[in-house]
Amino acid sequence: MKLRIIFGLAGVTVAILLAVVTVRTILVNPPPQPDIAPVKDIIIDKGAAAKRLARAVQFRTISHGPDAPVAAAAFRGLHDFIRGTFVNVHKHLKRETVNELSLLYTWEGTDPSLKPILLLAHMDVVPVEPGTEKSWTHSAFDGAVSDGFVWGRGTMDMKASMMGILEAVEYLLAKSFAPKRTVYLAFGHDEEIGGYEGAAKIAALLQARRVRFAFTLDEGLVVTHGLLPGVEKPVALIGIAEKGIVTLKLSAHGPGGHGSMPPPYSAIARLGRALARLEDQPMPVALRAPVARMFDHVMAEMPLS
Repeated sequence: MKLRIIFGLAGVTVAILLAVVTVRTILVNPPPQPDIAPVKDIIIDKGAAAKRLARAVQFRTISHGPDAPVAAAAFRGLHDFIRGTFVNVHKHLKRETVNELSLLYTWEGTDPSLKPILLLAHMDVVPVEPGTEKSWTHSAFDGAVSDGFVWGRGTMDMKASMMGILEAVEYLLAKSFAPKRTVYLAFGHDEEIGGYEGAAKIAALLQARRVRFAFTLDEGLVVTHGLLPGVEKPVALIGIAEKGIVTLKLSAHGPGGHGSMPPPYSAIARLGRALARLEDQPMPVALRAPVARMFDHVMAEMPLS
């Protein structure tokens, strides 16, 4: 009898849940998609652009850590490659080296009354975890172009963004385009270990010059195909919401003694329990705009199911 009652209550609960989900789905009113006219007549040699990205990947601009030597030669090699590849960029834009290894470009606009914009990327990459080299389809720094992809460390994070920005500016300059707003391009060299010597120095320089921006565009997510269930169109994911960060230093003290007579609760055991309790208390999760707005718009492209 009790089992019948329990199963009956469970069935009613599931039915109510399904009813609520169904009604909410039917009544949902997603915002209309903005009607944006596609830009036409952009002819890019994709193969050549892929090879240029592949070459950038081959520079081992690795950030190992704050106490490790900086791969200065690799960064300078990448600088020389950029200078020799994007001729119009270096002919028309002001180029500055910040703190020896980061780059800052200024593309003067035609209307100085407008606030400028800032496009960012970083040149450094994280190292390959020792022992995993054989797991790579292509070696991390070979810059292989194969099966329709560019392979290697930095192809997504984030040499692709840097090269994409430079490719776009080079293309526009070849078309004699002149921006109304001044455009800054900033490429740091140590983002993977905090950006204190790269992005922070660039920010301090711009602040000292009292430069204020209309907006900045930095590292985000990618244009995906088939990643969101039920959505057939390509989806550009908005990736500007992040988890928070906190750094803690824990210490535990205990009495000394011989290892043959350990105490019931040693310092290391108490430290382990403290770490476990911290891991069990993650930061709260919240879905905020504009990420929530992205899902609202994606929802309009999903089938009812």
